[in-house]
Amino acid sequence: MAKGIVKRIQTALIVLVALIFVATTLGSAQAGTFQIKPKGDKKIKIGVLDLISSIEVAALANNWYRKHAKDRGWDLQVFDLNVDYSKAQPFMENMITAGYDAILVNWTDFKYYDQQVMKAYNKGIPVQGIACGNMAPGVISQGIAPEMAFGALSSLYLASKLKEGDKILVYHDPRVGTSLFRFNTAKVTFEMYRIKIAQELHYPGTGDPSQVCYEMMKNAFLADTKKEIKGVWTHWEGYGIPSARAAMDMGRKEVVVVTSDDSPNTYKELRDLPTFYATAGTIGLAPEWTGRLFRNLDKIFAGKPFEDQEVWFSVPYLVTKDTLPPKGYFFSPCGYKGRPPDFKVQ
Repeated sequence: MAKGIVKRIQTALIVLVALIFVATTLGSAQAGTFQIKPKGDKKIKIGVLDLISSIEVAALANNWYRKHAKDRGWDLQVFDLNVDYSKAQPFMENMITAGYDAILVNWTDFKYYDQQVMKAYNKGIPVQGIACGNMAPGVISQGIAPEMAFGALSSLYLASKLKEGDKILVYHDPRVGTSLFRFNTAKVTFEMYRIKIAQELHYPGTGDPSQVCYEMMKNAFLADTKKEIKGVWTHWEGYGIPSARAAMDMGRKEVVVVTSDDSPNTYKELRDLPTFYATAGTIGLAPEWTGRLFRNLDKIFAGKPFEDQEVWFSVPYLVTKDTLPPKGYFFSPCGYKGRPPDFKVQ
């Protein structure tokens, strides 16, 4: 697909996503002013509640947290839920009891520990989140990558590679909020462009997610004896890569696979897998969105008033085979000339 088409899709989404997301998601809890006494020379301790630390995007985010903390002389510890939401409350309680000065949360809906969020707030412990869903009382700030944009970018790209009436497979996890946002947006796109969803596959909740997806995709291609399937849409790179690999292993080199989220490994697979065409992502913006959380803490720990319930956005970009970053770099919507060293893969 021509680079000009990709650029037009992304430009339109910046406006569309901002309008839709502000109208539907924000303002779910009343904002107030959060202010504590200056920390002075106190040794700062930051706790991170992470949904799953084993995936690349989490490792990258947590490494940036560590860098920001180290630059300030702060201590930081990551607590890994490993997708076990029942641990969220006790982990939060332990951080509050242990006297952590602030808590950062990765991709874990506030509804699972909303009482602990308010408890932290009342004790003067700021809680900030990254893509945790709807806001909750007591949350100081949250960074969001609008999920509809992921679904729109990836589905529009796939639709542009196919023709009216073509059939596709989709794979997602309806238990996950981000997946529902992305899939529902993609579904509307496919309906508009008259792309037919031949089969909607779901992760069953047990087994290695990527391997389960690979096996389910192989079976779907095996059942497609007339070779009517022309494309695959998945909501996450952990499903997109095995889907592309399954298409190759089943001899279906004509199939176009697209997904969402990006990481160094995803860039590699975009280069190496002929059936893997594009992904929508935000990890190239990680230095900025992780840094913003710490700049907020700089202000709070200095004793300055902070208007809580802050929500801010990182608008996804589209990475294709034609727009891949140079090896060793994250994707940059602004190009690579003069990029700082910290933009490279660490």
